[in-house]
Amino acid sequence: MLSRYFQLQKISGYDPKILRHNLIMHIYEGAIFIFGMSFITISTIFPVFIQRIGGNAIAVGSVTVLWTLGLNLPQLLFIRYFSHKGKLKPNVLKYGLLFRLNFIIISLVISLFVAKLSSAVAVPLMLFLLFIAAVSGSSAGLFWYDFFSETTPVKLRGRLLSIRLLIGSALGMLGGSVVALILASVVFPHNWAGLFLIAFMLTMLSFYFLNKLKEREQTVPLILSVNTPVGKTKALSIKEIISRSKIILYENKDFKNFLIADALILMSLTASAFYAVYAVQKFNLPTAYAGTFTIILMASQVFGNFIFGYIADFFGHKINILILAASSAAASLTAAFANNVLLYGIVFFFVGCTVTLQGISRLAIVVEMCVESERPIYIGLLNSVTSPTVLFGLIGGSLITIIGFFPVFLIYALVSITAVFWLYKKVNEPRKLKTINVLN
Repeated sequence: MLSRYFQLQKISGYDPKILRHNLIMHIYEGAIFIFGMSFITISTIFPVFIQRIGGNAIAVGSVTVLWTLGLNLPQLLFIRYFSHKGKLKPNVLKYGLLFRLNFIIISLVISLFVAKLSSAVAVPLMLFLLFIAAVSGSSAGLFWYDFFSETTPVKLRGRLLSIRLLIGSALGMLGGSVVALILASVVFPHNWAGLFLIAFMLTMLSFYFLNKLKEREQTVPLILSVNTPVGKTKALSIKEIISRSKIILYENKDFKNFLIADALILMSLTASAFYAVYAVQKFNLPTAYAGTFTIILMASQVFGNFIFGYIADFFGHKINILILAASSAAASLTAAFANNVLLYGIVFFFVGCTVTLQGISRLAIVVEMCVESERPIYIGLLNSVTSPTVLFGLIGGSLITIIGFFPVFLIYALVSITAVFWLYKKVNEPRKLKTINVLN
């Protein structure tokens, strides 16, 4: 069944048995990881936690800002430590383990200290730990995506990412139910500490399957190393990486225009930190509703993965990025105008679509814009150049304290619509360009 779904017999350059094994391991690893993260989602769980321990709108807005900056901004610095000998898996495992250990640390800090600290100390402490976890994830993510691309043929990546997200999101619906139960029945702060403990245990289970993946021999030398006069190789310096990055930005117009669109999308997505907090405040809901919103979020991802993976594989990733920006606009507009909690739940449907589409297509479209040897530096450029725009979340939080949620959500919608326009007009579908080049 797996062979028919992915049409493995038609793929050259990959041993069918090893490819089948890797696909299964990727599915297990990704689905369980997403399940684990459903207990501490950045869109629904962590913002409500920050509000619960005394954080204001600016602190709540900082959640998405710090998470996105930490995950993306350091990647150009990490690129120079990429293995130039062709082995990716050791670094994937090392940094993947480091990322997961943050969750048990956060769990212990919440359980032992949060209730004893004032909000002036507890809120900055938890935001700091969130940022450290994200920085750890930055190193892990850069190595992981190159490893994923190396072990998965390009025409299978959309469907593989979507099936991982599909199963993980289906499990995440169960996770949302458990979150609601734990928050309602376990005493504070051990309820929140328990969520991070569960996330740690499940992500460690995903680490087991990550370790089972089999790496191919590297056939294309990475651009991140250069020859020395004595015939050896050395890693590129930061200066050399920056120089290569400038050349890429000058020569690849589509990639440069995509960076602008991605920056606008990241700005718009910082609104997600405010949605659950606003609902709790506007409709006078208990914090356990964060679990209910997570269920809707995950159900949306299940729905999205039936569709978006196929769209990516058969029509390209640009259309998915357009839908991503449009979904972000729809979430903001729904949040602004919904007048009851049932209608407001649609907000998290659209947020779930943005999460799914990001996971399937944001990095995948960039991979198709470059040659294989340049892949790490393109990914690092994408994440490092555009991630500072999430500081818009702090502006959003500040504006909320002055003018309220409604006008700020309208501003977010306008940013998303601008992203749709820029993508449509300025960015070409990479596969169409490759087809044109082949014909010429």
